[in-house]
This record gives sequence, C-alpha cells and structure tokens, in this order.
Amino acid sequence: MGDTNFVGYSESDGPLEYSSVYTGFIGYRNQIIRAIAQAAGHEIQVSAAIEGPNIQFPWVALGIPLLYLASFPLVRRQLQQPQSRRYWLGGLAAICILSLFLVVSLTPEAVIREFAQGLPFPLFVSTIALADGFNPCAFTVLIILLSLLTYTERRRDMILVGGTFIATSAVMYFLFILAMIGVGSVLLERYGAIFLLVLGIGIVIAGLINLKDYFWFKQGVSLSLSEAQQRTISQKAGKIVRDLRNPAVGRLQFLTALGGTVVLAIFVNIVELGCTAILPAVYMTTLVNYCAASGFGGAAPCYFTWTALYAAIYVIPLLLILSNFIYSFESSRMSETQGRILKLVGGLFMLFFGLVMIFQPKLLLFV
Repeated sequence: MGDTNFVGYSESDGPLEYSSVYTGFIGYRNQIIRAIAQAAGHEIQVSAAIEGPNIQFPWVALGIPLLYLASFPLVRRQLQQPQSRRYWLGGLAAICILSLFLVVSLTPEAVIREFAQGLPFPLFVSTIALADGFNPCAFTVLIILLSLLTYTERRRDMILVGGTFIATSAVMYFLFILAMIGVGSVLLERYGAIFLLVLGIGIVIAGLINLKDYFWFKQGVSLSLSEAQQRTISQKAGKIVRDLRNPAVGRLQFLTALGGTVVLAIFVNIVELGCTAILPAVYMTTLVNYCAASGFGGAAPCYFTWTALYAAIYVIPLLLILSNFIYSFESSRMSETQGRILKLVGGLFMLFFGLVMIFQPKLLLFV
C-alpha cells in the first residue's frame, strides 16, 4: 500500500508494527485500511459489522492420544519388559506433542497471532527457562561435586562451594545467551524466515537425538557429556574436595577451593554447550522480535532484563538439588532412568518448538 509493505492479515486492530522476520509490517486490519486511505487520498468507510470465519477447533487432533491409550489393554503383556514399556511410554509422549503441534497447524493464522499476543511474555520466558534448567549435563556435574563434598562432613563447605558453582553457572549462561542474541539478531534482520527455517530444523534434529537417548541411552550420537569429560570433571571436583578435607585448611586454601569451583563451573558450561544451546535459541528468536516491537526502553535493556530473568530461573532446579544435598547430606548420583526421563522431556520440548519454528513461527512472535 503505497510505500508500506504489509505481510499477513489479522481481523483485529493494532499499532503499526514492523517484523524483522518477515521484513514487513504486520497486517492489522485498521493499519491496512489507513494505508489504503492515504494512497487513495480520501477517507475509507468500512462497515464494522464484518462477520469473521466460523472457526472450528480441531478436536480430532486431540483424539489421537486417546486412541493410542486405548491400545494399552492389547499390549499389556508385551510391556512387562523395561525396554518395551519405554517404547510405549515414549511413543505416548511423542504422540501428545505431535497432536499439540497438529492443533497449532490446523488453527487459522489470525487465531494463532491473537493467542500469541495475549500470552504473557514472562510466562513464555519462565516456561522455556525452567524446561532448560532440567539439564542432565548440569545435573550430572553438580551431583558429582556435591557427592564428593559430603566427605568433608561440613555443610558450610557444601553451601558455599555449591552456591559458588550455581552462581557462576548463572553468570556464564547469561553471557552465553547474550552472545547468542548478538549474533542471532543480525542473522534475523538479514535473513529473516530463512534463518528461522534453518534454526528450526537444527532444533528438531537435536530433539530427535535426545529422544533417541531415551530409548538407546548414549548410543551413537548424543548431546551428553562423554565419559572422558565426566572423568576430567570428577578429577577437578576431587581436587577441590581434597583441599577442603585438609584438617589445617585456612582462609587461603578455602578461597583457592572457591576459585577452583569457579574455574570448574566455567569449564563445565563450555563443554556442555551441546546440551544447553537449543532451547536458548528458541528464546533468542522470540526475544529479538519482542524487544523490537515492544518499546521496552530500547533493545539492550530489554535483552539484559529478560535474559537475567531467564538465567535466574534456569538455576532453580540446581538450587533444589543443592537444597536436597544440604538437607540429606548423603552421597548420591543421577541414575540412568532419571537421565532417560530428562532426555525425553527435553527432546519433546525441542521437537515441538522446532516444528513450530518451521511451520508456525508466528506463534513465537508475541507481537
């Protein structure tokens, strides 16, 4: 319309908002009418009584998991084996996620945009960050460190060393996501939908790899810490604990142990990027568009504020693990079953958001 390029159409009214992903303005009804009026040189009168389309909710998609559940009596005997039961439960979880995506795919675009605009952005950030926080790589390292610290027989050491590890992890994650935003915002501005497509495909692949780990744990390609990396981390954690177990430990030795904890946390956050880089990519894509359209005091304050919230929520599961060790003060480790479940949950999250990013990216715009 004249010099203004609109992409999409929405029956609802809204401000003149530019989307860098689609390199055009969002097609709100009132803005398109205003642009037509400016191009025509006179006012446009449009009846307000316009009936929208009769939208039917795709209930059929939600019935697919019920059909899958109905198969349970038929296969109950075959589910006595742990691996067979794992196949069936994993299939149920995957079908639930795919059914949810099918609902999103069958929902009209205008409804999706209206839903995205009505969804509180803090809720989205909190959900992604909390899901990201259930990270098997971070859990494994923290549990190794805290289990070794039980041999110091001092809760104070566990609180200070464990707290230092978690705080350093939060700062490292904050800096890592800011660096990702700096690169991603440039790529979104230059390549828009193509970048979203490539990123979505990468997230789907990572999700499928994590789902593979639920069925065949650490076989073949895996986004987990390798045995060699775990041994290196155990050696570094063991050195910290040996320094603290020295009966003559003084302030200098204790500060050295805390410094070693900081170095360990930095090392761990670097080597576990394969575990942690996926869901932040979804958050980064949404944040760039949200900050560009929300007028949140400029892009940089918007990035810093929401990413600080993300990092704080990300470490909540780690704080819960630390609290449990402080209370029980018993050595423990993360079992293979727990690792499989975390891989399943994380993989399903990645699969859903990757498919949304490929086929329905408007759901992640929040503008």
